[in-house]
Amino acid sequence: MKKLFAVLTVALFAPAAAHAAVINSVDRATFQAAVMGGSIDGEDFDGLTNFSTLTSLNGVSYSASMGDVVVTDEYLTSTTPQGIGSTSALATTGTHFFLADETVTFVFDTAITAFAIDINTFADTDGAYTATLNTGDVVNSIFEVFGGQVTGQFIGFVSDTAFTSLTIAAITGLPYTLDTLVWGDAADLNPSEVPLPAALPLFLIGLAGLRRFAKRRA
Repeated sequence: MKKLFAVLTVALFAPAAAHAAVINSVDRATFQAAVMGGSIDGEDFDGLTNFSTLTSLNGVSYSASMGDVVVTDEYLTSTTPQGIGSTSALATTGTHFFLADETVTFVFDTAITAFAIDINTFADTDGAYTATLNTGDVVNSIFEVFGGQVTGQFIGFVSDTAFTSLTIAAITGLPYTLDTLVWGDAADLNPSEVPLPAALPLFLIGLAGLRRFAKRRA
């Protein structure tokens, strides 16, 4: 019995083998291709009460390091009319955006392997923003403008290691807002590099339609 206990103790407290996650960071169209057959949810923040505080919604918790996360229609969005910002700048500007040194954290009720979000910012270089996963992995944004606009950044990736939270941070010192959140489990870790013609906002519109259909059938 003592020998068995010793073996169990070693097994429980021995250091786990290190595993570096394989993460594919891609553009919007390629991300859409990667998750199309997976189990995916999305939130465009449209239809929510404007300027309301957002702490949790549909299995996702939201927090900012310097204020409260709020729904806002004051800035450019990838799906009209609303995105999310912060109360951190309200006292000095009268408007809602995440300050340049403010981080935003998303916590998911269940582990996921795919994540994407649009970043409204004047930053025009790749890597202007990062997403740091609770696994320690870091993903850089890419400079990919919103449809019909000249500004915008995108973070979209799939991972072979599930994660439960991530934090967005600005690297270039520019404030920002966020829109078009997509999360879940991807169907394809190595998505095709051939872009699909459909844009990610159209993908979210389809998700919203499926939700409404499910509610009517319930």
